Amino acid sequence: MEVTLDIPDSVAKALGYPPELLTRRALESLLIDECSRGHLSRGKIAEILGLSFHETEDLLKQRGLPYPIKSRDDDLRENAALKKPV
Repeated sequence: MEVTLDIPDSVAKALGYPPELLTRRALESLLIDECSRGHLSRGKIAEILGLSFHETEDLLKQRGLPYPIKSRDDDLRENAALKKPV
């Protein structure tokens, strides 16, 4: 699918990215936003952008989406959902 995004010249100039990098940054931003909403996995982002696991983690960390750290409450909730042996 191809999507066309019109960016005013003044905005593009203010951002200072060359056109090919601006396209990449827009795609990265969309993917990271959808990941933060739970619609895309980190692995899918890596696949779409052609990045390694570590490159993807670095990108997400730079953009303020570090790997989620589970709390004790998360563990308790997940454990409670497991089927108990009979």
